[in-house]
Amino acid sequence: MKPDKKISAIVVDDEPLARHGLRDLLEEEKDFTVVAESCDGEEAIRHIRRYNPDVVFLDIQMPEVNGFEVVNAIPRNDLPLIVFVTAYDEFAVNAFSANALDYILKPFDSERIHSTLHRVREMLRLKERASYSEKILEALKSIQSAKSYIDRIPVRNAGKVSFVSVDDLVWIEAAEDYITLHTMTGTMTTRASIGAIEKQLDPSRFVRIHRSTIVNLHHIKELRPMDHGEFSALLRHGTTLTVSRTYKKRLATLLE
Repeated sequence: MKPDKKISAIVVDDEPLARHGLRDLLEEEKDFTVVAESCDGEEAIRHIRRYNPDVVFLDIQMPEVNGFEVVNAIPRNDLPLIVFVTAYDEFAVNAFSANALDYILKPFDSERIHSTLHRVREMLRLKERASYSEKILEALKSIQSAKSYIDRIPVRNAGKVSFVSVDDLVWIEAAEDYITLHTMTGTMTTRASIGAIEKQLDPSRFVRIHRSTIVNLHHIKELRPMDHGEFSALLRHGTTLTVSRTYKKRLATLLE
């Protein structure tokens, strides 16, 4: 690329604080310009097609359309450099490392970001964007074909990330764009899609019993019939949860 041409970037993250923080860091670099920000995957796809940026800083875990789905929606020849952004995804990070791809962990580390920006500059200077895109697609194939389930869930709060082990989970409750993780010792709330979390949990241990509820099978003490074909699930510590008709067959099969 020409020495005087700025590197165009798009920042994609469903969390405004993270999105604005990364944008501010990029705007401190004289040779980078942020041409667009996207708050979700669908908007990211539109912005990538419209602006054809040099690089996209792409959050992995977003509701509805996640970062991997964004990459798959862009034609291979039009794919910009991708720097993945994640709070924590051990399997994805391992895949990125194996394929020599860049990623940034939340909360952001300025030293890591500067190292990544240096690599982006080099890739563009050497015109290796095409080979980089091939590596991204290979990494996604390995991630999407793997039968790997998470063993802990990241909880982001006030710029910090803590983790809840799935072994400690009793049940998960969803409300709008947030989920509350219930453990034997307390609760923690974070922004996430219950559908996305369901896909990451081992289905032999966790089951959806309602559109807004996932429960750890180990903690179900008994099922009790209710009106209109629904059941209630009594948990070992006394909580009672509603099992809707849509999900009761799946639950009954797992408890046989």
